[in-house]
Amino acid sequence: MILSFIHQPMLKITATGFLMLLLVSHAQAQSQLKELIEISTSNYPELQAKRLETEAAQSQVRYERSDFLPSLDGSYQMVYSTNNNITGMFLPGLVMPISGPPVAENTMDFTYGSAASLLMNWSPFTFGKRESRIQSAKFGQELAQHQESLAILEHQVRFTEAYLNYWAAASMAQAAEKNKERFQTNLELSKTLVDNGLRPGVDSAQFRSLFVRSKIETLQAQKSSESFLAQVRELLGEDQKEIGIDPKLKRQFLPQVEEPMENHPLLQSSRSRTLLAEAKKTELNRSLLPDLNLWGTAFARGSAILFEGGFNEPTDGLSFSRYNYGVGFQVAVPILQFARTSRLVQKQNSLISAAEAYEMQVERSLKKDRTIAKVALEKALEAAILAPEYVQAAEYSYQALQARYDAGLINLNELVQGQADLAKAEAESIKVMAEMWKALLYYAAVSGNMDFFLQNLN
Repeated sequence: MILSFIHQPMLKITATGFLMLLLVSHAQAQSQLKELIEISTSNYPELQAKRLETEAAQSQVRYERSDFLPSLDGSYQMVYSTNNNITGMFLPGLVMPISGPPVAENTMDFTYGSAASLLMNWSPFTFGKRESRIQSAKFGQELAQHQESLAILEHQVRFTEAYLNYWAAASMAQAAEKNKERFQTNLELSKTLVDNGLRPGVDSAQFRSLFVRSKIETLQAQKSSESFLAQVRELLGEDQKEIGIDPKLKRQFLPQVEEPMENHPLLQSSRSRTLLAEAKKTELNRSLLPDLNLWGTAFARGSAILFEGGFNEPTDGLSFSRYNYGVGFQVAVPILQFARTSRLVQKQNSLISAAEAYEMQVERSLKKDRTIAKVALEKALEAAILAPEYVQAAEYSYQALQARYDAGLINLNELVQGQADLAKAEAESIKVMAEMWKALLYYAAVSGNMDFFLQNLN
């Protein structure tokens, strides 16, 4: 009673834990392909580069918006030069010129001079120039985002196709291994029949030859599987992740969701390129408008040169002796830029027309691809429904032939042909299932949304 009382809860705990383990492992196996796609999307270097390009485009928008803020430049300079200049030599920079008396005579004596300044420049009104630059940057950001989405879609499709090829090759290797086991079983059976005098000795020799050939075919199938696995691992962008076989790929599905073509990243990218070209044209046209700048400056000047000429101490120029302030505005009109800019506008008009034509071609191409993908998916689904019947019929025929061979009613060639038909049916079934998933993948690709493919894995 005590042992029964102790073992019963432990048995329940053990059974519950075992059941939970099975559920977890089953869930992990079911999400194998989806998990690998997520890892590949996060880790693949090309997609990381696209994400960084989008961030750069976002930074460009912030930069163009910051143009509204005034600029303030500070400078300080110290020179050691002759005093034949009006007030001593200036270095090019941000210090406004300061006039002064000419020197009385030509002299090659050296003195010090110094200057410091603050120079502010602000353009609060740009007559639409700033807004056009910001708009161009926004369309550039949208283009970068759509190109990133397109790169993600293309990579996910490329990775999934590689995984489906690997799945088909691995399944082929398993089918080859299974066929090899059949030959091994038949070889052992033929030895027994030959030893009992029910079959000629040549049957064993032929089965041995077929068994060796099946081993070679199995090795070749494993080699093909490993090659496709290497492609999958390269596209995964992760070397440590274990890549298994998703059991969900062995089943059929009935897709019912149709994604609108308007959301395809390729079409969105094309439209953003057209809008960006139009924004560039607006930016060119507005570049001919006047520039209005508000200026403000405060500067100090130090010079050892005296009013009447000459100097006392050269180092007197290191201290400031004059201070100045000033404000003002400036209007500049690019008078002679109209002709050159008009040629750039003509060039931009051609680029806009080219972008519109490309957009139209993309739309027509996607419409055609979607029609083909829909037909391919329908036919692939019909073939997938027939594949299990094909394998079942071939397996039933093989089992009947094997029973007749065991009873001595047929010869070896008929049994071998039945086994070959079964192996062919299994291989064709794998190809049909792989083509079914590829057709679904193709339809998701031309629809512009991988969720249409992934939701059928759930």
